[in-house]
Amino acid sequence: MTLVATASRSFRVGVCCLAASLLGATGCTGEEPATEPDPTSTAAAASLSPTANAEDAEAGAAALTAYRNYVRSYVTASNKGDYNAKLDRFVADPALLTVRQDLLIKFQQGLVTKGEPVSAPAVSKVDTSRRPFTAEVEDCFDTGKWDVISKKTGSSVRTEGQATRYVVIAKAELFDDGRWRVREVNAQRERRC
Repeated sequence: MTLVATASRSFRVGVCCLAASLLGATGCTGEEPATEPDPTSTAAAASLSPTANAEDAEAGAAALTAYRNYVRSYVTASNKGDYNAKLDRFVADPALLTVRQDLLIKFQQGLVTKGEPVSAPAVSKVDTSRRPFTAEVEDCFDTGKWDVISKKTGSSVRTEGQATRYVVIAKAELFDDGRWRVREVNAQRERRC
């Protein structure tokens, strides 16, 4: 397997894990402030169905915030080449394991990401009928201005013709500590957006 093929796989895995993006290049320490839910997110969650209640709206907004924080933290760690980034505030296994593996593979291959992806996440489902509460976020994720590059050469290792704008579905869950975390991420490259 060539470095380019391996790097492209690494990029695909990272983007799959990543799901989508929270733009903002701040550090990935555990002390990073969380993004506050925005009022339009709450409105989007409330518009899921005519019977959606305040609890669903609050859960949807919190899940969307966790997703955005997860993406932002991942992008920052990937741009820095920081495979030890503290991501567990916003992501949990099995997605956490995949993200950590992706960051480690990139580090071992001398790769980092450059730029920022663009995303447009929205809550598509919320379930507050039983514990743990869950939510699904659908994102139109665009990696056109976010690339995997070789630290040594500075050149892109992106696979020619690879989809750069596609749908990502993330599933989030409310944990016992009161935090929402992303548990699953599925990049659906065949679904353009």
